[in-house]
Amino acid sequence: MTLHPLAQLRAAAGLSHPAYARLVAETHAALGLGQMAARREKVSRWESGRTVPEHSAQLAMAHIHHVPATEVCRLGWPHWLYLASRDAGLLSAPHTDEGAALVLDSTLNLADAPRPPALLLTGRVLAEQVQSALVRLAEAADGAVTDVTGPLTERLDWAQARIEALEECENGTLLPLHALYTAALSEHRHLVTLITATPGGLPVPRLLYGLAARTGMLCAWLSSAAGEETRAERHVLAALRAAAASGSRPHTAAALTRLALRHLLAGSPADALSLLRAARAADPRPAPGTDVQLHGHRALALAHLADRAAARQALDHASRAVNRSATAAEMAARHHAVAVNRALASLYLGQPKTARRQFGPLTERLTTPQSRPPSPYTAQWLRYAVETHLALGEVDVAVHATHRALDLTGALPEGLALQFHQVLGSRQHEPLVRQALDRLRDLQR
Repeated sequence: MTLHPLAQLRAAAGLSHPAYARLVAETHAALGLGQMAARREKVSRWESGRTVPEHSAQLAMAHIHHVPATEVCRLGWPHWLYLASRDAGLLSAPHTDEGAALVLDSTLNLADAPRPPALLLTGRVLAEQVQSALVRLAEAADGAVTDVTGPLTERLDWAQARIEALEECENGTLLPLHALYTAALSEHRHLVTLITATPGGLPVPRLLYGLAARTGMLCAWLSSAAGEETRAERHVLAALRAAAASGSRPHTAAALTRLALRHLLAGSPADALSLLRAARAADPRPAPGTDVQLHGHRALALAHLADRAAARQALDHASRAVNRSATAAEMAARHHAVAVNRALASLYLGQPKTARRQFGPLTERLTTPQSRPPSPYTAQWLRYAVETHLALGEVDVAVHATHRALDLTGALPEGLALQFHQVLGSRQHEPLVRQALDRLRDLQR
């Protein structure tokens, strides 16, 4: 279960439910807001999401955590709570070059937090951030371009070459996920350091922000492949800031498309569709790879909303976009992605038997040795197949797919292993499932 941001703040302060309730009540009275009961049950209900604190109680909590009262009104519950954590910049930094630098810097030391997706931005607050990013994109796209000169030119040429090599790994590689993420984060840190080290008053070259957007998206994608969805969202939000600051419409559209996937995985299809519309607005003629993702993600969002006809139409559009301007490796990766989306859409539409027929040959293709190495996302795709087979009571096939994922990766990252545990957990009384879970645990040691 996802830890509520209030629970995180309370735990960080070392306070029990009763102690926190007393502190809020005492602060409430000290601020002249009146008396309130100090009951632990209140705190439990707030953290479970069952109830929203009264506005005056929120003001007392904001005072405790040093958050301005104006932000309580502006952001609403529970979003303002993130201002008391390391996510403050993502919520409150202005959409300027300086704001982009601040947010990028905040993503250099994100903690691993293997747990279900916990979205930082949703609804109105998300819409405001996206609109601000689009405004910043328009300003940067129309602004003067600062050329890269001197020693920085060669440094960025090599950085770009390394980034391109990492981006090619999205299509297939035998390197483990943790090694890829470490390399991507190293490049990201290098670029962010160059941005933040620029002397005050001097403009930062747009190319630097563009490269930082690309490394941010790499870090987000690899985090998601490793089951680190909370970390992935933070990276892609920072990438969106950098993309807008760079004035690059393709990078901004790509970042919005990847942010839409975060919302799909967290079960927020309406926000995902809004983000996909924003991506189209950012770049009406997106790059072929982004176009495939736009159609594929739209299909999944529509399937979540039970719009079968529109979902199928979006999948057909994705299929037609696969072969546009693609290398053989890119084409194969896109075909796999569309095939997974087609099977997932069937699952979301309540058609597990159809999904099984679609996942069957796909599972074989993904795990049979080929001339090209597998995508780093393959284990995630196999997890969807496991979920499908379990929905149909096909425990042996689901366990087989789990073992295929382990054979392919050697050992699952902690976050992804947790996701497999959650999918298999309801059948842990089955001997075959217990064996698979035991193997998962053994590989984590």
